Amino acid sequence: MFYLIAVAVLAVLIVVAVVFFPFFLKWLAQENILFTTVQEGTVKAIMRGRSFERFIMSFAGYHLNDSMKTWYKPEHAKWEVLYHGKNNGNRFADESDDYYDDRPWLLKHLGLYWVGWPWANSVYVYAFEWNETYTDEEGKEQVLPRAEATDFIYVNDFTYAIVTEGAETKDRLPTDEHTLVTVAIRNPYRALFSGEDWMRRITAAINRHVRNFVGDKDFQNLISSKKENWTDFSKPIIELSNKLPDDLDENKKPWGLQGRYGVEIRTADLQTIELSGGAKEKHQEATTKVYVAKQEAEATKTIGQAKADVVEMMGEKEASALEKRLAVIKEYGDDGMLLAQLDAMRETSGAGTRVIWANSPFIPKGGGKS
Repeated sequence: MFYLIAVAVLAVLIVVAVVFFPFFLKWLAQENILFTTVQEGTVKAIMRGRSFERFIMSFAGYHLNDSMKTWYKPEHAKWEVLYHGKNNGNRFADESDDYYDDRPWLLKHLGLYWVGWPWANSVYVYAFEWNETYTDEEGKEQVLPRAEATDFIYVNDFTYAIVTEGAETKDRLPTDEHTLVTVAIRNPYRALFSGEDWMRRITAAINRHVRNFVGDKDFQNLISSKKENWTDFSKPIIELSNKLPDDLDENKKPWGLQGRYGVEIRTADLQTIELSGGAKEKHQEATTKVYVAKQEAEATKTIGQAKADVVEMMGEKEASALEKRLAVIKEYGDDGMLLAQLDAMRETSGAGTRVIWANSPFIPKGGGKS
């Protein structure tokens, strides 16, 4: 009996272990202990002590140029992100993602990646500052500064907001610009371990271009230009990926942002241009005054035209009445003079006078002419 109970308990424990083991592994992965998870389109660096050891990446259609793998291509930089889709001259017969994913079946099934023993290996965590955009309750796009510790880096396209403050226009007005740039990391090693903050470097390069762009134009010209015609703004920023202004040697292949920091700028769009600080308030106040002045001028013009129309109408009416009175005087002589006076009194005094006029003894028999 005891033997059967022991077997039953052992069976239950095995079932429980089998059922809960995947959940336990995933819990470990959430803490980056032994295992980790990698979001699609991102890469994580694995450290051995304080030294870099390797990268692990999840990016459909792409793989890392790892010198420890059979697919390593020495003509490309180590840890470069390479495309392995079809029609790209790949020398391997199997171009699927499975070829470049050499994890054990269980880890693939659970979506986990091996990190290493906790006393030896760890996931690299670093401080990262950047700007994102969000839409507020009024439907306006706002910039959200972010700063936090992160354990991954994007290798797919990701959009960042670049804020340029105090850029002076050609007419010496301080302005603030908001630029959206789409960035893809093409070499995570250069981005994370080049010795410089890659986001700070691309921000500085873009800010330099924005200031030059704004400084060549008057403020009114900037805000009235159509964005679809601003290829002279976006194109030079995109070209920063291949060549920076301080790449002096034209005979050699220029480094650019991609060569130096493994960063490629895919798109660049200038979203807003606004006057800075006090200049913005003064400009808004001046704009309001100009608008009010235009409205008042238009109202004055309208009222003046209306008065002119009234005067013109009154003049025509008085001229017509005068002609009638002259005709009465001409027909009735002295009596006509009195009739004309009564007619004028009727025009100015209203219905009461018309009663007097109707009963006037001066009206000729047989009816008079009004």
